[in-house]
Amino acid sequence: MVKLLLIGDSHIPQRAKIIPEKIHDKLSELAEKELFDYTFFTGDLIKCSEFINFLSLKTLNDLFIVIGNMDYFGGNRDASIYQKLKLTLFDNEKLVIGLTHGHQISPRGDHSQLEHLAIENNFTILISGHTHKEEIYLTDKGILLLNPGSATGAWSFVASGIPSFLEVNINEKTKNFDVKLFQLERRSDKIIEKKSYFMFNNNRIQYKF
Repeated sequence: MVKLLLIGDSHIPQRAKIIPEKIHDKLSELAEKELFDYTFFTGDLIKCSEFINFLSLKTLNDLFIVIGNMDYFGGNRDASIYQKLKLTLFDNEKLVIGLTHGHQISPRGDHSQLEHLAIENNFTILISGHTHKEEIYLTDKGILLLNPGSATGAWSFVASGIPSFLEVNINEKTKNFDVKLFQLERRSDKIIEKKSYFMFNNNRIQYKF
């Protein structure tokens, strides 16, 4: 089993002061029994080195970070525009996961452009941010678009305003995987979880159910 954490768009200190305590605690809880194998940070970190250090301690292997449009004004200017991870699954089938902030897409979060970007780069799963609107979207061509939203619920033009992140668990033998969306519900101040199920076959993502 490969365990991935998808998170980003913290926008500290301009649009948020801290990572919400409940988000911080939930990440610690999820990593307590087993660390995340890989963490993907969608950019617009700006100035939050303590949080990156925290994520590093919760990650067994690589922590992938891309630059966001606001990072040019902060301390994350040396990050790449794209990152990718290639996983080898059963029957030697390759699952390629790409990461970008998404500010090159206009209008922001446009599914057709994100799908095209994924196909151009041979990504089967594309992780992006920028919208601050958490999303799990499967295209007609079998590309899975994942957006963890903003870890702080920071403002943007299309933001949900909900602090959130995603966890992905991939079974390398069956090629089945789930995507868990964690959101901090403002009214109850509780973390809620929503789960989606997928399978990878013939270089395409399909719904499992």
